[in-house]
Amino acid sequence: MEYVFDFMRLLSGDRAGAPRRGGAGRGAAPGIMLQLRLVFYGVLLGLMVPVIRQIDWAALVPPGLKVEWPTGFGIAWPAGHLRVPGGWSKAADAAASQASSSSAAAAGAATSAAGTLTTAAGVASAASTVAAAAAALSGGKPVSARFTICGHVKRIDCMVDGDTFWMAGTKIRIADIDTPETHPPRCAREARLGQAATLKMQALLNAGPFTLTPIKRDVDRYGRKLRIVERDGVSLGAVLVRHGLARHYGGGKRSPWCGMG
Repeated sequence: MEYVFDFMRLLSGDRAGAPRRGGAGRGAAPGIMLQLRLVFYGVLLGLMVPVIRQIDWAALVPPGLKVEWPTGFGIAWPAGHLRVPGGWSKAADAAASQASSSSAAAAGAATSAAGTLTTAAGVASAASTVAAAAAALSGGKPVSARFTICGHVKRIDCMVDGDTFWMAGTKIRIADIDTPETHPPRCAREARLGQAATLKMQALLNAGPFTLTPIKRDVDRYGRKLRIVERDGVSLGAVLVRHGLARHYGGGKRSPWCGMG
């Protein structure tokens, strides 16, 4: 502000900052020198305006930075856009704000509609999967799924061990085989064979569509569905038996896997 006051004193002819002549409280009337100075500055300003207009101000601004003037104050750069409403562009700011609100509302409506469609599609897909699993459990059409190894998350399509798996949220026990235990194994040999049986049955189930053939008993004492898993009329359990990873099982007491060669 001090520079502004100095400039005002210069225009008024008071270079030293001393009180003006003509008594305290009243300033002297503008002299000829003040009028000449005002004319000079006016002419100088008029000569400078065309030059200022011809300057390429964009070349003086860092790359990616844009300054909007005099139609409102705003700065735009690659990461965003900062705009201060008011000034010369109140109407433009109001229109831009209204357009932005309309665009946001339209985007929100589109997102909501897309979310609704996605949810509906997900519900329909889940219902279709459950229906297919129910049909497969009754010995109907072949079914296929992508099985993982069961963990601590919700079990939908995953392997518990070599003779037990989950499909579409239903726990199934392969009825014609018995495989080594993995939860927990009783010895190192059973742990090794149990892991190999689990991975082998996972690969067999993921290889393509299979059928679930019911037996006389629908469920065992643990609530698991008892089914024979087949592909093209061949038992997948029998495949594990041929690889030495399972034994045929028809009920009764099961033989141990530890202590055997």
